Amino acid sequence: MKISLFQKRIYKSYNNPGVMGQKDRLSDSWIIELVEKLRFSAANLPDPNEMSEFDEESLPEELKPFAYAERYIRGKAKPIAVITGIETENFPPADKLSEPQTEFLFTEMMRTLHAYCFDADFPKGLPVELKYKLLRKKWNREAVYTGEGVTCFEFCDYEPSRCPFPEEFCWCKDFDDW
Repeated sequence: MKISLFQKRIYKSYNNPGVMGQKDRLSDSWIIELVEKLRFSAANLPDPNEMSEFDEESLPEELKPFAYAERYIRGKAKPIAVITGIETENFPPADKLSEPQTEFLFTEMMRTLHAYCFDADFPKGLPVELKYKLLRKKWNREAVYTGEGVTCFEFCDYEPSRCPFPEEFCWCKDFDDW
């Protein structure tokens, strides 16, 4: 796997806190550089047909208004990292970020996902650090980029024993009574 200069610099900063001038935290300049990548990605969206390897032109005329739905059904899923052009390794572990950095980076990740017509479903009031950790982990999840509509990422499979959320935020237990 090819590692970018940015990834090398981030890796170096993770493993040598003295490089950043702060023990155990990344400096804001690293976060800003990553946010610039996120914003560039959101402003330069790929062609949905190319990214999903879908031939919209082959659709019958009556289905062309529903091309995004056909693309979702028949398109090729790829990791979010591939779709956005930002590898998961670019995102620092949450324990290397301050609370404001985590909140800022999470907000920018969500903005980027929204530009790609993706969304993430979290329980109301869930701490931002946990949201960031879950979203970072999902960055390698495969999805079909449709360019329209909304594809929502869920983090829970509604089985309480496997719920990724703390008990006070768990939706699963509400379904046990069904």
